[in-house]
Amino acid sequence: MAFLLYKRQLVGNEEVLTATGEHFSLAGYNLIYNSWVKRGKPLNQGWHLTTNDLVAEQTNGQHTSETHRLIIDFDPNSRKRIGLIELMDAYVFTYSGNKEIEVSWSVLMFRIRDVLYKEGLSESSSSEIQLLKDRIANPKYGDSNLEFLYLNGSDKGWNWGMSGRTNAVFLAPEVRDYFRQFF
Repeated sequence: MAFLLYKRQLVGNEEVLTATGEHFSLAGYNLIYNSWVKRGKPLNQGWHLTTNDLVAEQTNGQHTSETHRLIIDFDPNSRKRIGLIELMDAYVFTYSGNKEIEVSWSVLMFRIRDVLYKEGLSESSSSEIQLLKDRIANPKYGDSNLEFLYLNGSDKGWNWGMSGRTNAVFLAPEVRDYFRQFF
């Protein structure tokens, strides 16, 4: 997957999303971790990041979701389909287990929506695909969807589950209760 920052502009009656060439990172000591620290490091509870929160964190407070969008290319190497989705919200439950002072893991629920999805393309060159991704005129926003993932805690550096393994999430009762209110 590729995590990409796009600039949003209105050109006449047309909305245009243009790739900035800048990438963002949710895992590691990046957007989610930095936002957790700024919220006072809540433990054993849920907290929410809007797209504005995430864009502001990525751009050091210079931009909002009115001017920029966080786009995920979920199949960046494909030459037969394009799959771009927008990250709209991140709902997080940071769990400390029995330690009460150190994070074990954080369950994430992302609210996302399609921005550009085309499949069944004939074998296109990577440059043709890139041109379609670089400038998206009048994005065809889809309905919102949900995705659940998790980040390892302090001892694993706020990173995704181990490479090559399914990033499954076990939802304990208090975690289910937090997420249940959103759908």
